[in-house]
Amino acid sequence: MVGDQPVRRFWQQLPESLPRQPRAVLCLSAHWLTTAPCLAGDVATPWIQHDFHGFPETLYRIRWPLTGAPETARWLKSRLERHLAAFYEQPERPFDHGVWVPLIHAWPKPEFPVYQLSLCPERGAQWHLELGRRLAPLREDGVLIIGSGGIVHNLGRIDWQAKRGHPAPWAAAFMAAVEAALLHRDFDALCDPWSLPHGHDCVPTIEHFLPLLVALGTCLEGQQVRPLYKDWEYGSLALHSHAVIDPAPGRAPNT
Repeated sequence: MVGDQPVRRFWQQLPESLPRQPRAVLCLSAHWLTTAPCLAGDVATPWIQHDFHGFPETLYRIRWPLTGAPETARWLKSRLERHLAAFYEQPERPFDHGVWVPLIHAWPKPEFPVYQLSLCPERGAQWHLELGRRLAPLREDGVLIIGSGGIVHNLGRIDWQAKRGHPAPWAAAFMAAVEAALLHRDFDALCDPWSLPHGHDCVPTIEHFLPLLVALGTCLEGQQVRPLYKDWEYGSLALHSHAVIDPAPGRAPNT
């Protein structure tokens, strides 16, 4: 969030890579976990929450000017009712840092509404892949679906002395296996990350990995998963981003 970081520049440039401005953004973050899908953001002025502790005071002063869009919200909820078996609403829940930390760089003042859909870890990895498949039709209408988590996310094994861009060997081996599975569309392997080399070290808990599976679920035949950005922090935190790219014009990619 602060300083001239390469990952910030990546997010700042992301809108330039889109075929058109999204009609809306639907973000699924590792930091909102429920037992059933839940939607937030259908209010006149969505807020953000600073759901972290012990960081520089600068971060707690950050605000993100967002404006609701009642007509778009009604349209989106009608689509979710069609494609999901059931979902609930917490319209006034503030967006957590999994949403605003990356997106505020891409769109400091969005001209479209932003919504958040919760993850449901108790339902398992395969269920989240299927959730992505159910959400995929939203792309036809220009909704940008973003999964915000971390393919490798182990706070317990942070190496404060590690140089930026230099992963621990175990983290690099896991990421190589993930990228091979992405290349070959081996989604079954990705739904069991602990079966991959060093999976338990890289995915100590599933919630940061689930956003990837939702995004992959939107990848239909003829579409490709491409890396957009690769970087590491502290040896055990992957900053990678991938996109589901549709060769047909006019659709928004999903990251």
